[in-house]
Amino acid sequence: MHSGKDYNLKEVAIKIGLILSLPAVLSIISLTILKAWGDTNVDDSFVFIIFQVISYATFLSLNKRFRCFINGMLNLKVNKKRTVIYVIAGLVLFSISSIFLLGFGIGSDESQRENLNLDQLSQAVNLQNIIMTLAIIIIIPFYEELLFRGLLFTTIYNRYGSAWSIIISSLIFGFLHSDLFVLTTIYGFVFNYIFLKTKSLIPSIILHMIWNTLVVLL
Repeated sequence: MHSGKDYNLKEVAIKIGLILSLPAVLSIISLTILKAWGDTNVDDSFVFIIFQVISYATFLSLNKRFRCFINGMLNLKVNKKRTVIYVIAGLVLFSISSIFLLGFGIGSDESQRENLNLDQLSQAVNLQNIIMTLAIIIIIPFYEELLFRGLLFTTIYNRYGSAWSIIISSLIFGFLHSDLFVLTTIYGFVFNYIFLKTKSLIPSIILHMIWNTLVVLL
């Protein structure tokens, strides 16, 4: 599964580390400054998501090597019937996993809704909520698939093969979602398996976007 000039694991760790840590650092600094100025009405989740989108977009726009690396993975000619089957199967597995873990009191999508204040998105239509909704259901899933499947999974796969690439990248994906570790690790396994079987990021991007849409709106 080679695409363009391969990355090594050290490069991947540095790139993903920077992309994921910068939004957190910048949002903390910004929120601290705003609150010092007396602005207490700022939505922490909104600020973080804005910096997350900026971080992803900047990385993609400035990194020609990465664009070449993932170009072949954005294969729009993937079999449509297989894509539909994988997406439906993924949604079923995600639903069962979320319900099962919620029953045991383990972090689920419901806790994610609370952490990101997602309930407010359906309560009022304003610019901030529209931006957050678009970011969560379209932009973030797209970039996460590029990073975790396109970059991380592929780099591990090229060195250690399919089994270790699925396990390691799924665990990292789960770990980086902190309180949703178990659930997002399961999601990672599904995303990785679909990518491995289709050799395209399109099915996993579609599944990721649909699931995030359901989490936000339902």
